[in-house]
Amino acid sequence: MCKKGLVCFMGLILGLLISSSVTAQEEGLEYGFKSALPEMHVFITNQFYDYRKDEFGKYANAGDTKLAGHSVFIPMSGYIDISSQFNPELKAEAEFELYRAESVKICKLRGVWSPKEWFNLSMGRDFVPIGTQDKSYYPPSRFRMFTVAPYLYRNVMRSSGWWDTGVFISGKRQLTKQVTLLYNLSATNGPGDSHQTEKLIAKMGTNATGYMYEHFHSDARQSLDNNGDKPICVRLALSPLEGLEFGGSHFKAKYDDKEEYGCDYTFYHLLYGSDKLDVSCEYGRIGIDTKANGKIHQSSSYLAASYKILQEKYVHFLAPAIRYEIIDPWEEDTSDKGDRKSISIGVNISPVEHFLIRAAYQKTTEKGPDLKNNGVSVETVFDF
Repeated sequence: MCKKGLVCFMGLILGLLISSSVTAQEEGLEYGFKSALPEMHVFITNQFYDYRKDEFGKYANAGDTKLAGHSVFIPMSGYIDISSQFNPELKAEAEFELYRAESVKICKLRGVWSPKEWFNLSMGRDFVPIGTQDKSYYPPSRFRMFTVAPYLYRNVMRSSGWWDTGVFISGKRQLTKQVTLLYNLSATNGPGDSHQTEKLIAKMGTNATGYMYEHFHSDARQSLDNNGDKPICVRLALSPLEGLEFGGSHFKAKYDDKEEYGCDYTFYHLLYGSDKLDVSCEYGRIGIDTKANGKIHQSSSYLAASYKILQEKYVHFLAPAIRYEIIDPWEEDTSDKGDRKSISIGVNISPVEHFLIRAAYQKTTEKGPDLKNNGVSVETVFDF
């Protein structure tokens, strides 16, 4: 499986590079031009996990045999971004993820038109601008301080981000000399079950012990669409000074084919990045209509920070990091049986530029029975 995925992935990339570099005259095509050669950026990561059995399960008290309950090295994963700038206003971009050397995911496949700084039009596949998933977690973001994503993205939104197909508009506008407005709009397919054999409505609810299912988008992320609902997502943020941004985002959609059941999101964020200090703070809440339990709300928040020391002294940099987070996977449950808190202590060390090692230990506490879910993670990163 791993070899097959790797061969397909490399074959796809090679095919793209070859086809884009061949001139229109040689192929007899009516499009393409020699100066539009692609620019490629690569991010390679290898990971090690040693978490106890309840950490990566579908529910907080059920383990995942692939990751939880034993130490495991994860096969090398790769993120490859290929872009081609046709002119100052127009570019095309494709980003692929070789996911744990087992499968290939398309993160971005889009054309971008940018006639003005305050107006960028993108069509194709891209991040839905809810929260800061496109800014805070995906490589090589400076706010990716830990290998394991916070509960907000790993459990409330989904374990590996949320892409969708549609139309995306973004830009920034200078309000005053120091204050900048940043905005994102999207109209996409939205969540649904076009790829599922079982209806999503039947899956949404609690398990036998009353614990809320945490990964709505593990089953709701679709390539096409199962209904006529094309939801709008809005994200607004202000930047009062260089490196600081705070704002919020909102999204509301129908996820079943009859458009009777919906979901809505509200997120707030604050990001700050300087030469030494990086801070990421977010709160997110999702409401899901379910057939069995009515409307269920999940929420989570976190605060993460890292500080670079020893910059260009012995190493490229050394950055201790800390993250504190909480999650309520079912707000309507008055017993709070699923509520959890965790603190992660870690370090990011870059011996030389373009090479990074992340290591962290996560300690979790629960309301109710203690779960076996503490553990360590280690990651090596190469970017070029």
